[in-house]
Amino acid sequence: MAQLGQWGMPLTVLAMLVLASAMGSALNRYQAYQSDVRALVRQLDSGATALLAALAALGRVPLSKELRLILRSEVLARYRRIRRLYRGYPAIVERIADAERALGAEGPKPPGGVGAIEDEQAFRKTIAALDRLYQVLGQGQMLTPLPNDVRAIFRKELAERRAEVMSRFHLVAAKRYERQGHENRARTHLIALLQGLRQNRPASEFVRLLYAEAEAMLAELNGRRLIGAPTTRDGAAA
Repeated sequence: MAQLGQWGMPLTVLAMLVLASAMGSALNRYQAYQSDVRALVRQLDSGATALLAALAALGRVPLSKELRLILRSEVLARYRRIRRLYRGYPAIVERIADAERALGAEGPKPPGGVGAIEDEQAFRKTIAALDRLYQVLGQGQMLTPLPNDVRAIFRKELAERRAEVMSRFHLVAAKRYERQGHENRARTHLIALLQGLRQNRPASEFVRLLYAEAEAMLAELNGRRLIGAPTTRDGAAA
């Protein structure tokens, strides 16, 4: 009994050390978990913000109602996931309410094609927004369930709208420069359009028609250049 009494204090200290170590380990795991949660919440918030920015930038691009509903649903799903992970996240209740209103307000696809694109900055902003949506639909990381065949249909739609935006911008610019007598600038826009369509176009009749239109305009410009070029003595263009 005396020996147990002698060991009483060291055993108590040892037990306290073991308990402190266990508590420290549990605290470290909890802190790591909290860090992971914060990182996921930031990722979800950033993704939702990027989707909203892309949709806002595409006001002049007629996207189908089904596609817009899927994208709005994805924004709402991300905000709801944030609330489940971190109920105290700033303004998350208001964001969910805004996302629900935006989802319910989506109407039919606007009539007509891509609207006017004023300058190169607007053009690049529109292309970047379409590329962002195309990337999101292709990542396989959406919270909104989406069958692969439906995903493929939406990605084709975005690719066609991208081709249409490119054609709208470059053809309008080419025609404007042609009217002003700047045929080299017009030709530069047409060549850029043809290269862009070759690199990114989906295999659809719609995009083939856009390509043919640009190709015909470039051929017409080149024909005019040959007609107006100075000739050598044997009649060939210099």
